[in-house]
Amino acid sequence: MEKNEKKKEYKVKKPSFWLYTLPAYLLRPYFKFKWNHKVDRKGIKGVKSPVLAIANHCSTIDVILTLQTLLPKKYNIVAGRDLFTWPALKPFIRKFGAIPKSQFSIDLAAMRTMKTATDDGLNVLIYPEGKTSLDGRQAYLAPAIAKFIKFMDCNVVMVHTVGAYLTRPRYTKGFRKGRVETKAYVLFTQEQVRSLSNKELYEGVCKAMEYNDHVWQRENNIRFASEAPAANLNYLLYKCPKCGAEYENESDGKVITCLSCGNKAEYTEYGEIKPVGDSKVFDRIDLWYDFQKEAVTEELKKGNFEISKEVTLLYEDVLDASFKEAGEGTLTIKDGEIFYIGTKDGEPFEMRQSLASMSTIVTKNSEGVDLTSKETIYRFLFKEHKWSVKYGLIVEQNFALNNGLV
Repeated sequence: MEKNEKKKEYKVKKPSFWLYTLPAYLLRPYFKFKWNHKVDRKGIKGVKSPVLAIANHCSTIDVILTLQTLLPKKYNIVAGRDLFTWPALKPFIRKFGAIPKSQFSIDLAAMRTMKTATDDGLNVLIYPEGKTSLDGRQAYLAPAIAKFIKFMDCNVVMVHTVGAYLTRPRYTKGFRKGRVETKAYVLFTQEQVRSLSNKELYEGVCKAMEYNDHVWQRENNIRFASEAPAANLNYLLYKCPKCGAEYENESDGKVITCLSCGNKAEYTEYGEIKPVGDSKVFDRIDLWYDFQKEAVTEELKKGNFEISKEVTLLYEDVLDASFKEAGEGTLTIKDGEIFYIGTKDGEPFEMRQSLASMSTIVTKNSEGVDLTSKETIYRFLFKEHKWSVKYGLIVEQNFALNNGLV
């Protein structure tokens, strides 16, 4: 990815009492009731600021769960720059003390801001996976996290959550009540940060970040109440296990049906995927997702891989903190590159990025992907309203193949 270094330094602010501390305390009983949130914070009692908190990123509700777990300390949250464009967040996010960072790019300005914050005695919260989980498990972590921890040079706290993905699944809207558990503890003291090797720090973070909400749910037999547990699940589980057709699955809220061969899979509130009749299924979401990963890996191994789909181009207007529609074209993955060819603001436009160091890509529920350049974030929305999960898997499995991870 290209380096993204903003000309103007971002001034970090201490989180507001009125927008951060007071709501966090007042809403704690509500979310305990609404999501059955159980907290274990004994492991951070007495830890001294400044603190770098690391949390796994199961769901969009993680921030609420994490901040309530970390009370009474306040933390400056590192958030993707596109969150600063959300209409509901724009009036508050800076007063909340959030630090903007470009996702999956080398954002030196954001790193300096984080370091300045801890040097000033503030606490910083990061989600090193960089995006919410698509399949309910931890994502790949780059070894550079160890260097970053060394750079921050302070106490490190781990905040580990299970159940949040199932409470607010990435693939659909709304909430499901089951159970959420969050545990916070000191992962490394400042002395350990200074004495441990990068390899030891990296291995420690990777182990601490592990989770699989589907296994956890099944082992504990937890029901996540929903009238339509399989709503939009067909966008995540896009490949039919029986005939191999892609993006032919449709969902009626409880059953996924392949329009190509009629294969049917029922997804239950207990996380089970059951075949209807003689249909072929994988009995957990993560196992079905692995089947899709393996299929993409085999496609890439054959060589001369190419995929190209029509998209609408948008880009981030930094001054206005919003995304503007700018043109149309095609988004292609071919010969180790992802590239757009089309129009921008009425003129021919082309953008190319190498996949060599790209471990993942930002995928949007609106069926699109984001790419970050020096100037801005470009968003590509697929005109067929599908393909984002497959494009994400192609980028990830290409990186895995090129780095001996599969």
